[in-house]
Amino acid sequence: MRFGEKIKTLREKKGLTQRELASILGTTSKTVSNYEAKDLRPRKMEVYEKMAEIFEVNVNYLLTEEEYFIMNSTEHFGYQGTKDAQSLLKSMTGLFAGGELPEEDKDALFEAIQEAYWQSKLENKKYANRKK
Repeated sequence: MRFGEKIKTLREKKGLTQRELASILGTTSKTVSNYEAKDLRPRKMEVYEKMAEIFEVNVNYLLTEEEYFIMNSTEHFGYQGTKDAQSLLKSMTGLFAGGELPEEDKDALFEAIQEAYWQSKLENKKYANRKK
């Protein structure tokens, strides 16, 4: 199910109008309309977390694993973190293009690569903050 479909379904189950949801989220009804109709997505994790709280779902339901990884990278490392995470995911897509690995092996590999990414970013951050 697309993100927009999820939001619309959850909103309707709660009996909220787009305007009411927008008011709770602190945004405009046009933004909510764009989420639902154009499948646009919030840029900040806090919006996803607020939606998850409103709809009483896990935030992971609203995000794919890849999206969650990119958003966390952005929050921890800014623009460069976003670019690095997107680049990593793009290169992994090529790795999985052959479709030879079972899903659980792909998931394990993806988790290992994410962990390596976080470790390297934290190590680099230590060195970037050193005074010369």
